[in-house]
Amino acid sequence: MKVLFWIFVAIGCVYVFYTGAMAVWSYLEVTSLVEEVVNERASRTDRQERASRVRDDIVKKVAASGINVDERAISVSDEGKTLDVSVRWNWPVIVYQEREYLAVPLKHDRSFAVPERR
Repeated sequence: MKVLFWIFVAIGCVYVFYTGAMAVWSYLEVTSLVEEVVNERASRTDRQERASRVRDDIVKKVAASGINVDERAISVSDEGKTLDVSVRWNWPVIVYQEREYLAVPLKHDRSFAVPERR
């Protein structure tokens, strides 16, 4: 009986490590995508449509990466010379029959200095 208990403890530890590693991966992936989109789009777009274009590109790239982020949880605001980007999502820990019972909330907020249009 003790052996079975320790096997379950070992499986639980491996699962916790795997879930944590995947959550860190998703955070790094979203951070990378946000920086890539802002560097590509921010200086090449007119100020009137800069925030909406950057947001649309972030939505497309995050969806293509396979990370489940609600569109409403991505916000981009243009503050003149800065662009404020906020992305919020949950990384599931315990899922049973396609229903999340426990999830880790993650968030990436960053302000970017936007150079003048080239």
